[in-house]
Amino acid sequence: MVADPERVLHRFKELQGEFNGLVDTAPERAVEAARRLEAGDLLDEFLVSGLKGGVLVDAGRNMGSQEIVAEGTELLRELTEQYPERVDLKYSLANGLVTGADLAEFNYPEWSLRTSETRREARQMYWTVASQVDDPDLKAKSLTNLGNALLRGYREIEAYDYYMSALTHDPANGVALTGAAKILLRFADVGWGNKLALRAVAAKHLESAKQTGEKLRDLGGGAAHDELQSMLASGIEGGEMPDLSSASDYAKFVAKHRLALSPTLEGLDVSVQKWDTLRFPAVIEPPDGESGVPPIFAMFNTLKSDYLAARLTAYQAIASDVDETGRYSDSLDYAVYGVPSSLLTLAQRACYDLLDKIAVATTHYLGIKDGPRSISFVKRWVSRGSDGTVEWQPDVASEISAGTTALIALSEVAGDVEKKGFLYEKRELRNSSTHRFTVLHDIATEPSRECNFVEHYNIREFRGHVIKTLGLARASLVYFVGMILQREARLEKESGPLGRLSVPDHDAIRGRE
Repeated sequence: MVADPERVLHRFKELQGEFNGLVDTAPERAVEAARRLEAGDLLDEFLVSGLKGGVLVDAGRNMGSQEIVAEGTELLRELTEQYPERVDLKYSLANGLVTGADLAEFNYPEWSLRTSETRREARQMYWTVASQVDDPDLKAKSLTNLGNALLRGYREIEAYDYYMSALTHDPANGVALTGAAKILLRFADVGWGNKLALRAVAAKHLESAKQTGEKLRDLGGGAAHDELQSMLASGIEGGEMPDLSSASDYAKFVAKHRLALSPTLEGLDVSVQKWDTLRFPAVIEPPDGESGVPPIFAMFNTLKSDYLAARLTAYQAIASDVDETGRYSDSLDYAVYGVPSSLLTLAQRACYDLLDKIAVATTHYLGIKDGPRSISFVKRWVSRGSDGTVEWQPDVASEISAGTTALIALSEVAGDVEKKGFLYEKRELRNSSTHRFTVLHDIATEPSRECNFVEHYNIREFRGHVIKTLGLARASLVYFVGMILQREARLEKESGPLGRLSVPDHDAIRGRE
């Protein structure tokens, strides 16, 4: 006899509520009760195993027990292998993986390396859930947890973007709001970016989080609720939000998608003509160093202008702000041909190519003895053994050990664009347009005739990919500059300011200011 679905759901939620109360107040009892739980008339083995796995992960976290978390995680992994179509199970498994990594003994920088593969798998699962699930609440929670996971890898720029993406699906997600506010406040406190603008946006996020009430406690627990109250009690205030009413459509596009190459993550000030202000002012040079300006300045200038060119190209493609002079044959499959579609693929390619250039510039800056033609972004930071082991490359390891956390961020971005990472698709899109043919369609993606030299994408989805790849390139450039600033601060402490070489502003030298 098949059980009534409504009774099954009622019983499941009833048990879930009981366990949720125990997890917070008596986690040891929750573990004991979960282990005794067995399939019965209403709940089958699938529902019982899923409930048990989630309880063991959550209770194990509250108890600080890696063993109990691992027990729950293993149950959830078995279920995801049996039911690969259930993306909600992947969300629970990702939570278990992240929790297990969080409970591992933290010793910088070894923790980042020891847990890197586990955390990379969790990020991939969170993204899978967010991409495939229809439920806006679960989508928002997945994106929020992805943001939290990115923060553990010193990837604050991306974490902020995913918090904001979560809020488009659930504006009342207090965890995402407070997480975003904390990032902005940290940047303001260390003097990176426009302090008033950053604090203004942070204050707005915190006020919104305050309105979420008990939902914040449900999502993030009592600790998240108490943290918000503490932040609100500190009286965070900021200036007025920048006025974009008279801004150009291009500036509004940049502001909307947070694509300004500036440490002011949010709050684009269009009252100044040149708002892409990210750069480093000086580097330490040995007294007997070579004459001339260090090449790292030319490298970053090129990286920056390449990014700005890719961003403008993407905007022109999306806004169709170009003159079309070509005539094309129609392939009778709703394909879109012309300059705008090609500009989109060019922008995508240019964004990803910036990553390889960042690896080359880092190699030069750190004095690593590799030739520029043999360097790639995915292979610069770590070495992966055939047995799955991961080790930082020696010159990178020494810098990370000295406190250059931005190198960890770059190495983890590289892990995510590899085949098992959640950003791998960005790399594949670049390879498609570089080594094959990319054709965009405004209806469906079925070609008139199949050909393995041509790959087909929906143009609306491709636009979304380009914007996200711009965001990835922007974040990586910020991490690159952060790496230089961290290293230079350390070198200045070691050598003093005598070896500090500053360079003048390019516009000032050219007489444009």
